[in-house]
Amino acid sequence: AALKSGGVTVEYQRKQAKEMVKFFKTLQYDQAVEESQVFGWTSKNEINNGRWTMFGLLVGMLTEFATGVDFIDQVKLTISVLGIADIYD
Repeated sequence: AALKSGGVTVEYQRKQAKEMVKFFKTLQYDQAVEESQVFGWTSKNEINNGRWTMFGLLVGMLTEFATGVDFIDQVKLTISVLGIADIYD
């Protein structure tokens, strides 16, 4: 139906152009939704989680170096100092 003896018809081109516009608008919308996602398993959130984890471990190691108290005892001490539980000896 697309080809006649002379080639592609104008109606066929219009139909294909409308389908392409619809496809790219849907693609653009999906990309905007994905980029605007704040909560959940997004790559930006995972990068930030990794950075905060590395920062926390660095602080724990530097505190262990400075005080001689290992990381597990630091956590116990923090829980005791905050009054959550009395677990530090």
